[in-house]
Formats: sequence, C-alpha cells, structure tokens
Amino acid sequence: MKRLLTPSSALLGLLLGLAVISIGCDGGGEGPPPSDLEGTYVFTRFEFTVQGVDNFDVLADTLTTSENSPRIEFFGGNATANLVYRLEGSSGSSFLAGRFSTGQDRVTIDYSDASQQDRFQLLLPSVVRFRLLEDNTILEASQVVQDVDLRAYSEDRYGGLTQNVNGTLQLRLERQSAAQE
Repeated sequence: MKRLLTPSSALLGLLLGLAVISIGCDGGGEGPPPSDLEGTYVFTRFEFTVQGVDNFDVLADTLTTSENSPRIEFFGGNATANLVYRLEGSSGSSFLAGRFSTGQDRVTIDYSDASQQDRFQLLLPSVVRFRLLEDNTILEASQVVQDVDLRAYSEDRYGGLTQNVNGTLQLRLERQSAAQE
C-alpha cells in the first residue's frame, strides 16, 4: 500500500527540514556564558560615519576620556551592562543601563529601557550588536543607524543639514579588567 503526501504534510516536512538545516548552520551552538564577559571594557573607537557628511568622532569630540571612561561594565550574574560616560562640559558621569545576551562570537546589548534622549546623546540605537574577538577581550560593532537628526545633535556643527541622515556607528572596546573573584 502506497502512502500519498498531502500538500499540507509535504509543506510541514519541508519546513521541518529547513528548521533542522538552519539549526545545524548557526555556527556551532551557544556563545560564552555571561560570566565570561564580566569586567570593564573601555572604548577605543566611537564614531558615527555618514557618506557625504563630515564624519563625527563621538569619542574625541563629545566625550571626556580618562583611563577608564567611557566604558561598558558587564555583570555576568544578572547579564547587565552599564555604559558609563561623561559628556564634555558636564559636571559628572552618566550611565545607560542595559541587558546583554551572548551567542556564537557575538554579544547583543539591549538599551531599550534607557530614554531615547539619553541614547541620542551618544547616537546609540536601542540595541547594539558586537562581534567578540580575541578570546572575548575585544568587542567591535559596525551598525547602521537610521533617521538621525544631526542638526539637533550638534547645531553648531550640522546646522546646515536640512534632513535626517542614515549612518554607521562604529565601536571598538578593549577589556581593561575582569571582575574580581
């Protein structure tokens, strides 16, 4: 006795097959546990680049830098990440609290609970996706950010712009210290 496949069972079989293939091709499993990232990472690059516009080095032009600032502090126990920074001309440090997750060679930080205004000070999207490099000691991101009002960001520098722009936020952090045991 022959069994005939109905169109719906054939479709279900195809979808299950694709799911198995995609799971097998994701790069080999989970990323490092959050505790492996625990510690302090200092920004060495923080730029916003836009084609045809004088590109903006947020690290050099907007932030006050010191030995450990600006930085991201990772706390593995609760998978949180605090971005600590100080804007030039401000009297103290500020921070954005976020949650992070890891995957194969990547870290994703979600800052969506931070106010849009606070993120805008750094031209930071609500979610930032980093690549993990060199045994988790380097984090790099090159992420498109759309519809940025650079005129509102810096009137004296971008006052001539008449429309919002799309650009790329390029970040690099280097691990300065691991969490104390």
